Amino acid sequence: MSYRVDAMFLAFAELRRSLGRFTLLGGAVGLLVLLLLFFQAVAGALTGGLTGAYEAGDTDVWVYDDAARRNPQASVVDDGVADAVAGVDGVAVASPVTFTVFDVGDEPTAVIAVEPDSPALPAELSSGSAIADSGDAILAVSGFVAAPPTDGLELAGVPVDVVGEAEGATFNVLPTLFTTRDVVAEATEARAGAPVPLPTSAIAVTVADGVDPVTLAADITGAVDGVEAVDAATAVTSLPGAGTITRSFSILYVLLYLVVAIVTAVFFQILTVQKRDALVLLRAVGARRRDVVVPVLVQVVMVVGVAVLVGAGIATGLLTALQDVFGAGLDPTTVVTSSVAILVLGLLAGLLSVRRILRIEPVEAVRGGGLA
Repeated sequence: MSYRVDAMFLAFAELRRSLGRFTLLGGAVGLLVLLLLFFQAVAGALTGGLTGAYEAGDTDVWVYDDAARRNPQASVVDDGVADAVAGVDGVAVASPVTFTVFDVGDEPTAVIAVEPDSPALPAELSSGSAIADSGDAILAVSGFVAAPPTDGLELAGVPVDVVGEAEGATFNVLPTLFTTRDVVAEATEARAGAPVPLPTSAIAVTVADGVDPVTLAADITGAVDGVEAVDAATAVTSLPGAGTITRSFSILYVLLYLVVAIVTAVFFQILTVQKRDALVLLRAVGARRRDVVVPVLVQVVMVVGVAVLVGAGIATGLLTALQDVFGAGLDPTTVVTSSVAILVLGLLAGLLSVRRILRIEPVEAVRGGGLA
């Protein structure tokens, strides 16, 4: 004969009776959620400061010197490479791009020299207009990167007219200026004090309709001597520093997830041990296994769920208040994914805490062996 138990009543009755202990657990989980979301936001802002220029454009494939190890600042491709790449089947546009650095005022600024219709230009602007004439420029800044003054902006004495701004399209965690190649060539000669050619760092490629960027990258690498072509996603992850930041913060994420699981499991394990006599008695009088499990799961969902909401709310408030300091914000997708992961870990931890009780058969509980 089974004995039906109101699982929800048991769960909420225990929550009321042990409110202090559950509040402590919720506070600990909420703090861990706060730290996790804060680290994710900061890591996203740091990575964006490095790779924003790549992610903001419409480039499908990047072509480098094959000895540069996918580092645009170490890459120099020959003058004829752009034409050779343009001749590969599946290439819609092949545009030369130069990555360099100039001092603007007292601050170093990343300068990306492009053609006016280059796919390396930011696809969307936060203000202003696109590059139309020689000397036009787009300025990119982010939360971690302060904007240089735009009035009277010059590169080695060569005037540049900032006509638009692109939020987040920075490169190498520096304020970034996209401008025309002729202006950068003139500024390079002015800085050198002698006629010097403007080197090409890479070729930005867009693919024709229906062409796979990964396949086209392999075709370009095989068809053009001395180059390595990679799709845009691979180019982003290959930028110096991006992988290191991602791996370092990933270790922190894993540790925080583990701590959430361990704290929740230990809390409910202790709680289950303290009330195991009552749970065994329920099993002895015929309570079903679900009558033992459901109250624990309800408590996990309530405590961890509220902790996630509070932690996410505090993290959002802190990052909003400190926007000028950290320049980081929360991505809703990241918040939802992390919250669901923490809730699932909490549920698994709660199930682990009742595994001993679930193994007890009612007849063993009556004999007293179930407590051994």
